[in-house]
Amino acid sequence: MIHQVIKKLEGTKHRIIASTFVLLLGLFVLFALFDLKNRFSDYKYFSLEINNHVEKAYNSELIYLNTRIINYLNRVIKENNLAEMTIRRDLDGIKTLIDPLLRDFGNRYVPVFFISVVDINNKEIYQAVDGSFEYMNALPSPATKEALDKNKPTHGFEFHGLPFHYNISIPIVTENDKKICGAVELALNPSWFDFKLRWFLEEIRVAIYTVDQQPVEDFGFNRDRFYPLPPDYGNKRATDKAFFQSIIKDIDVQKKSIEVKGKSGHYMISSFPLLGHDQKEVGRLLVASSMSKLRDRQWDYFSIWILCFICTIGLMLIISLIGFRKYEKIIVDQEKKIAHHSKRCAQAEMLSYIGHQWRQPLNTLSMAIQNLELQNQLGKLNKDLFEKQIILANKNVDYLTHVIEDWRALLTAGATRQPIDLAKSVNRAIDIVRPTLDHSRILIENRIEGSYKTKGFANDIVQITVNVLLNAKDALAGHDGNRIIMLSSSEENGLVTVRFQDSGGGMPPTLLQRVFEAYLTTKDDSVGTGLGLYLCRQLAENLENGKVWAENQEFGFDGQRYYGACIYLQFRAINEGVSP
Repeated sequence: MIHQVIKKLEGTKHRIIASTFVLLLGLFVLFALFDLKNRFSDYKYFSLEINNHVEKAYNSELIYLNTRIINYLNRVIKENNLAEMTIRRDLDGIKTLIDPLLRDFGNRYVPVFFISVVDINNKEIYQAVDGSFEYMNALPSPATKEALDKNKPTHGFEFHGLPFHYNISIPIVTENDKKICGAVELALNPSWFDFKLRWFLEEIRVAIYTVDQQPVEDFGFNRDRFYPLPPDYGNKRATDKAFFQSIIKDIDVQKKSIEVKGKSGHYMISSFPLLGHDQKEVGRLLVASSMSKLRDRQWDYFSIWILCFICTIGLMLIISLIGFRKYEKIIVDQEKKIAHHSKRCAQAEMLSYIGHQWRQPLNTLSMAIQNLELQNQLGKLNKDLFEKQIILANKNVDYLTHVIEDWRALLTAGATRQPIDLAKSVNRAIDIVRPTLDHSRILIENRIEGSYKTKGFANDIVQITVNVLLNAKDALAGHDGNRIIMLSSSEENGLVTVRFQDSGGGMPPTLLQRVFEAYLTTKDDSVGTGLGLYLCRQLAENLENGKVWAENQEFGFDGQRYYGACIYLQFRAINEGVSP
């Protein structure tokens, strides 16, 4: 199966080029996809890094905010003896202290929308509310309760009857006996995060969502009181809110990172948990980093890869075509040289066989002429003797003419392909080389039967048979035993197989695979050219599905077993009525 595929691919230069470039394309696609996968992995990594920086900035701002407010409130509590006013429930004194404190936070650009003072039982004594914030009756704060119970400042996000907000509670402790008598509760708008980090969030969308996936509003407080905001800040808040509202139902906020594709591009969303004081989640901070530019850059890199590959493959295609053309020209020129050289060598070899077959008849003619001359000198030349010598001379001349005609016909292949009869072609070849085989004491046994025909040039099978027989004659020349060449044929499924077997002992296994190569010979250079069997392969390819191969085989003849080389010729038989 693999051999057939390889043979098919090697059929033409176009198949070779196509196979090469398909393989290159496959390798490139695999490499490009692997590179793209790594790039998008980097894209995800960098997007998470960006969001991690946002989270760190957010946490850092919360720590700074907590420290700043807690230190400030502790100083106010101590300096104004708020503990005593709380114990005495001095509303006027508390109001006189808390109202300016609320305004002071506004002047410091801290969005505090109420400050409350509660007693030891977490009951509200007084509450100062920012004028832009609609007051609501608040339930006891979990953060404040924790501050009273543990005697330490607490902070976190919570509801307790109010909109979602950030709560900081600080216990009020007496100076003398260090007893807790109440707490100060401060509520901040969660939009503080946007206010402080707006310079960092210019290309990033931010929103805070409650645990039931509801957006946290700005509560309608007056932004103009705080640090001057960019002109487009309101538009950005609205845009961010609209963006998250469009995707909130399709994302799982419990995941650390979510990749989404919105109408405005690709985003990597990070979700940071915001925990209440009872360790229950009350909301999420969602940070969406736009990755569209980074993704576009990755695809730009991929496009550059494709462009480079197309240029490379085009250049390689041109080089390959030029190289194949040059290679084909070299091969064609080489084949012409081989054909010309092989023809000259074949002609020289044929002339040597013609000379061998002429030697005996010429010797007989010479003897007849000398006999006539001698008889004439002795005066014994008479009519009967003269006629007898003339008849002998004419017989030898006819034989020489017949030899010339046979070899001339053998060397003339014809210009068109036509039906060729196997048996007739083999018999004609045997007649041509029989004198040479007889001289070498070689017995030829022809067992080819049946009228098998194929299509080719007129003398293709004759030349193949002559070359194989002469090659077998050379192999048997040094053999001490019986020198036998047996020819046989068989037919199966329309394929005719002709076997040329000799008793010469066979060929070495390494030689069997290369026996039909040009200039391969085991004889002395002065004796063999190495083109005999090479020409057989070239001639066999002229026949219908023709091919030749060699094996070492055992065969039987006259009750004895012999072992030697066997040359196989195979072709497809045609019907009698096939026209040339």
